[in-house]
Amino acid sequence: MKRIRGRGRALVALTVVLAVFGLLTTGCIGMGGKVAVRAVARGVPTAAPFFKQAMALGADIAVGKALADFSGERDGGDPGLYGGTRDAGRCDKAKLVEFLEKPENRGKAQEWAKTQGLDGVGEIEGFVKRLTPVVLRADTLVRNHDFVKGRAKAFDALLEAGIAVLVDQFGKPAVQCTCGNPLKSFDHGIGDADVKFDDRNKEWSSYDSKKVTKVKPAPKEEPVEVYELVDVEEPDSGLARETGSDGTDDEVLPEAPGGPSEGPSGEPSEETGPPVEVPEVRGLSLEEAQVRLEAAGFEVATAEEASDTALPGTVLGQSPEPATQAASASLVTVTVAVPGGSQTGAPPVSGEPTDGVGTGEGTVGGQDGGTGEVGEAGEVGGGSGSDGGGSGSGGLFGGAAEGQ
Repeated sequence: MKRIRGRGRALVALTVVLAVFGLLTTGCIGMGGKVAVRAVARGVPTAAPFFKQAMALGADIAVGKALADFSGERDGGDPGLYGGTRDAGRCDKAKLVEFLEKPENRGKAQEWAKTQGLDGVGEIEGFVKRLTPVVLRADTLVRNHDFVKGRAKAFDALLEAGIAVLVDQFGKPAVQCTCGNPLKSFDHGIGDADVKFDDRNKEWSSYDSKKVTKVKPAPKEEPVEVYELVDVEEPDSGLARETGSDGTDDEVLPEAPGGPSEGPSGEPSEETGPPVEVPEVRGLSLEEAQVRLEAAGFEVATAEEASDTALPGTVLGQSPEPATQAASASLVTVTVAVPGGSQTGAPPVSGEPTDGVGTGEGTVGGQDGGTGEVGEAGEVGGGSGSDGGGSGSGGLFGGAAEGQ
């Protein structure tokens, strides 16, 4: 084998140091493995939005008593996940399409379509038509995109509850209504988020780092047909909104959908106790994970996942995620590595199935807490990565009759 000597060895060492430094400074990885997340407050435009708020594409709303009291990963189709109002103009899909179809906006339209995974601007109208306006009921992690120097630039963001968004047929936030910014899933664990506030987006009064949510899209074979929303203007009632509608034909529900007894393990019920923080057990052996979780007051279920790299018995993922709140005595499912091949069986203990923990190499860097430029292949500036799907389950937002 050829050895590297003298200057050659020094150059290799310098290259490694610079590469690691670059990852740290661009936000690909942070000290302690944290990911820089930019806070986006209700009613405050992002640094370089696709559309100016003066265009009146949509409007956010204070959710008041409709503010969700849950955290963690939530399934996009869960009743009560989103909220809404009876104002159809709170998220104007027609204006969004009209703007993107103007010849002078073709550059933005191309970047917008590419970020959404569309084959071209010709697919925008059909794509937007299938979206549904809702209002976030909880502070929600997403992958947001500004428009800078002719390109879409990605950044991880925490959207404040009350921000109006369009969701797709799987419940995944796809567009921030007030500015038209395309949205994708937050491709990291909730506990990995390092939320940064600034002078424009000051910490809002309802912010609680332990009540942060991200949305897991509903299964592709089970798209959402009707969203059951909490009416944010009348929080004791709800709205049934057909997917793709604007809210003008909502059915009023006598009671708000969802509720503590209907939520996931993070919600209190008669069988569980008050919420406590879920400890981190990924990377531990199954035995160590069980000891740690049971000491925190949780019951443990296991699922198996084939792995050619991890030692058998190593915990690969957990649900709910670490650092989120879950009711004491509730179930935590851990996914354990088994020798490579196909999965060997179902969880030996009944409980919520787990899809593992969302992962990704998407990075943030640059200005305002970090942005990465989205290229043709979905690369994110400052490092490589792609928009990935979040994971989780539960009810999160609310809705209202005509609008968002």
